[in-house]
Amino acid sequence: MINKKIYYLWGLFPPEEIEYLNFIKDKVQSKLISPCFDLHITLAGPYLYIDKTFISKLKSFGQTNSSIKLIIDGYRFEQERFKSFYISIKDTVHLKKLRKNISKLNKFDSDNNYAPHISLCYGDHKIEEKRKLISKLPKLNKLIRVSKIALVEINDDINQWQLHESFELN
Repeated sequence: MINKKIYYLWGLFPPEEIEYLNFIKDKVQSKLISPCFDLHITLAGPYLYIDKTFISKLKSFGQTNSSIKLIIDGYRFEQERFKSFYISIKDTVHLKKLRKNISKLNKFDSDNNYAPHISLCYGDHKIEEKRKLISKLPKLNKLIRVSKIALVEINDDINQWQLHESFELN
């Protein structure tokens, strides 16, 4: 098996949002088995190679771009490993602008059928289990704030997600 390392940019949340999302994630993962991962929204990638220049650009990016509020669109699930159960996010003008600005730093396929979401569990779970679970979860807030961007190295073969650096958004 060849370990494939790739890089993505994640949006991260402030502590109060993390607490709220972890409460929901814990409820989901008490019913659906999942590998451990940090809560995030994927903003950009994949990048096959990252250099110091890009990391320097990311630092400046954080200083010149504002945090954004995401509009929550409800709980969703699919029969896909990394979208097994998640919170759907509307692809708003603000989110598109943030992704477009990231693309100016280091091009990525920004038109790759982006479906913004915050995963609550990964894996292969039965549809009926997921349907039942939705009715037992708390009502979602309407908005959630992204306050940081993070460079993450991912090795999907071994379920490994390593956060390299994060940068506060203005």
